[in-house]
Amino acid sequence: MSSKFIIIILIIALFGTILQTWGGSWDITSHQLGDPETFFTPPHGVLYSGVGIGLISAIIAAFILLKNKELRKESFALGLKLVILGSLFQITAGPGDYYWHEMFGTDGLLSPTHLTLITGILIQTVGVVIGLARLIPFNFKVVKPALILAFGVLWFITIGFIFQFTLPISTGDTLDLDPDPYAAAIIAASTMPFFSVLIFWTSAKSLRMFGGATLVTAVFITLNVTSNIIPTEFLWIYLPWFALPMIFAIVADAIISNRIKIRKYGESIAGALVGSVFLIFSMPLIGMAYIQFYIFSGVSGYNLLPEFSETLGIILGVMSIPGAMMGWISVRIAKKKISIPVESGI
Repeated sequence: MSSKFIIIILIIALFGTILQTWGGSWDITSHQLGDPETFFTPPHGVLYSGVGIGLISAIIAAFILLKNKELRKESFALGLKLVILGSLFQITAGPGDYYWHEMFGTDGLLSPTHLTLITGILIQTVGVVIGLARLIPFNFKVVKPALILAFGVLWFITIGFIFQFTLPISTGDTLDLDPDPYAAAIIAASTMPFFSVLIFWTSAKSLRMFGGATLVTAVFITLNVTSNIIPTEFLWIYLPWFALPMIFAIVADAIISNRIKIRKYGESIAGALVGSVFLIFSMPLIGMAYIQFYIFSGVSGYNLLPEFSETLGIILGVMSIPGAMMGWISVRIAKKKISIPVESGI
């Protein structure tokens, strides 16, 4: 089986995951803006169009793996298997979400069908990343640009997965699944910088070029800004803040690629830099995990996000400490547990 054909399958799946993650994030924003709570909405249309595209890639991948036993032994076959598995989760969640809305009406961010869907998207995105990364040695020019997009999408969907357990917007008509405020704050301050740095470091080591991880960061921020900030004019005040994580990403990328030479603990320092600004990477929605301490009855945390921006500098200063610590730890663990050979990809 031509490796070019495998790349095409993975790129189709990648396009699907982009629509899924962007549409899902837009859906969160539309819910908070009070748009009609039905299954048939524009954000759902984008999201489930992505699910459909991902399903097409999964069907083709399944057909190829069934027909070609030798292909199953290739390292990149794991990526195809995860694309298939993720799609199975998604096609289960789609009809389930429709009937959930029909039976229970308004739901929150965290629901059984939403969790199933986002888990499927996460699995499929991991599959795309693994598949493309393991095709790097074939030296196809399209692989690294596609991998940059894939890492950015993986970062975005990982943060979205963590949001399920940290944002106080999971109260529906019948269920209240909002997390404990203190538990949510701790989960956000530990998992977000850890996984953000893990993806950043892995992308830098996989792409093996200065600027690669910086572009991954730009993809992630673009997905976040266009789905969560641009649709809501009163949140545009957050836009200038994103210059700071981009600067930190460039410096960290330069350290990892040895453009900036630090003899000892260089990569760990780079991880600490990226981790320290996790709060801005995940703005504005992450603000609700902290503003909820000040919410009074009947007021949505989303509506209070403009006020949160006024104290963002202080909160960033405080949260940058655990963020930097988790970033440092993330790199130390990644260097021990993730093997990225120079000649053979991940």
